[in-house]
Amino acid sequence: MRGRNTLAKIISLSLVIALTFTACKSDKDRIPFSSLTFDTTYDEMIEELGEPAETTVTYLGDTYSYASEYLQKDGNVRYTFDEDGKMASITWLYSSEDGEEVSALYADIHKQLENNHGKTTESSDDVTQLSDIWRLDSGNISLVAVISSDYNGLMYTYMSKEHSTSEEDLNK
Repeated sequence: MRGRNTLAKIISLSLVIALTFTACKSDKDRIPFSSLTFDTTYDEMIEELGEPAETTVTYLGDTYSYASEYLQKDGNVRYTFDEDGKMASITWLYSSEDGEEVSALYADIHKQLENNHGKTTESSDDVTQLSDIWRLDSGNISLVAVISSDYNGLMYTYMSKEHSTSEEDLNK
């Protein structure tokens, strides 16, 4: 009986440790502005979010837009499915008349991304456009802000691994 209790405790402890590491990884790698993942199907998206506010076609495939709040900002999330029906990208878009607000939002998100994934090796920082790309094993993350007299907006995108370009692929 004592051996069974010890075995049960070891199994329980192993399970807790495994779940803890899984939770830590998933928290760092999860998409912060969406509950959907790259494993989500179109039908699951509709079941969870309802009918999209807008449907468009992009170079990756069909894109479905939903109003969404992130960091107390009203924007929208776009889910793109490739021709095989797999989730290819998940993007949060935000626009404002205030360029300084967009720039500050960019800086906040950029800091979060650096804390989670380190510094990016690809960035652009000019007067009207800020952009960074993190090329990760799990897929690319891009953060872009456009600030001009005509438009102030931010685009925060997670790409599936299958639709991402790795550092190695770029250097070939």
